[in-house]
Amino acid sequence: MDRGKIILAAVLTAVSVLGAYLLLPPRSTESNRQLATVDGYLRANYARDFGRAYDYLSSADRQVRTRQNFVSSQGAYSSFTLEVARRLAGFMKVWLIEQKEISGRLIIKVGYRVPAPAELNDLLLNWDEDRLNALPMDKQKELLAELDGRNQSGKLLNIEGQETVELIKEAKAWKVFIDWAASTRVLLRSKLSGGNKLDIRFTTTEVMAKHDELFLVNVKIRNPSPHAVTFTVGHLLEPPEVANDLQLVECGLLTPTTLEAKQEKEFAMAYQLSAPAGQTHREIKLTYDFKLR
Repeated sequence: MDRGKIILAAVLTAVSVLGAYLLLPPRSTESNRQLATVDGYLRANYARDFGRAYDYLSSADRQVRTRQNFVSSQGAYSSFTLEVARRLAGFMKVWLIEQKEISGRLIIKVGYRVPAPAELNDLLLNWDEDRLNALPMDKQKELLAELDGRNQSGKLLNIEGQETVELIKEAKAWKVFIDWAASTRVLLRSKLSGGNKLDIRFTTTEVMAKHDELFLVNVKIRNPSPHAVTFTVGHLLEPPEVANDLQLVECGLLTPTTLEAKQEKEFAMAYQLSAPAGQTHREIKLTYDFKLR
């Protein structure tokens, strides 16, 4: 086939695809509102802007947890760090995959593409809030301009994923329904034996665990001392009997761990609480017992 025919075939194919797209029924105003709710909620969570995320939640969920409890326990960003996170959230792309209605509730599955925060650690001072918030105004403007430039030139490394969100209709608005009332509150704490030689910080200090579903715990541990530190971590549970019903699915702290001088690492753990225990215990305390070696 000569070049002219190849070009003609490509044009005809493009016209055919475009025609088929134009024949698709347009999304209704209501559908746009539903997707806008999911979009806004995901952006707020990505930016750790939990005060804004709380506004998207159903009244039933807000009766279980207050705004102050939710925001403080989730480790929300503030000041310039929050501004940076919001700027990155603005680059987020969200698209509908499928939706279905069950018992008056709408289940929406979306795909998303968003900048990978860890890939920006060097530029963003390892997301150290104290250092970021202390930057002078001119440095802040330079940093935001750098992010905008990378986004426009396609130099930001993105990650993709999928998320399923449940919506319910309240008055004239769609709200995100998490069903905290059917969850068990897991309070996360740390205990350090053998001297205060580690800085321990949970990403969230409180998790609402749904029964028979995985819940994640992320903890950042920093060794501020000028020499290496080795430690082990045990689990302390209250009430103690819940230990038989809490399954440790994955843990990055099962074996003795060494942090070099001034080193900081983040560790992830996954747990699953059985349905019977979840129905019996509405609140449990999970304490990480750090012991230096």
